[in-house]
Amino acid sequence: MKMIPYLSFDGLAEEVMNFYADVFGGEVTQLDRYSSVQGMPVPEGYADKVLHGRVQIGESFLYFSDAQRPVVAGDMISLAPDFASEDKIDRAFDLLSRGGQVHMELQKTFWGAKYGKLTDKYGVNWDLNYQYPAE
Repeated sequence: MKMIPYLSFDGLAEEVMNFYADVFGGEVTQLDRYSSVQGMPVPEGYADKVLHGRVQIGESFLYFSDAQRPVVAGDMISLAPDFASEDKIDRAFDLLSRGGQVHMELQKTFWGAKYGKLTDKYGVNWDLNYQYPAE
């Protein structure tokens, strides 16, 4: 399993992505805006903001998003494990959500994955992802 840091910002995600790509000799490999997802309601003022972005630095990744919640410095990072099976993500989501706060229930997504977002009982933010195999 890969563990990927997921950084959230309040409108600065694209700027930060480009900055870190430059600093660490990486490359922006994905930049999806809120307005690019058909059928998804776009919050006012978010059309051009980053829904999900990815910077590749060597063999590592950083994920980015402009959050639809207040972002407090120091509370802008979550861990994003990429699971190898649906059973493993189901188990982890169940255990991590006990006593925590679920922000997005575990569900199939438009990017072909099963995904859920939560804060565990210890205050750690998690973005759990299982990418379905290509058909």
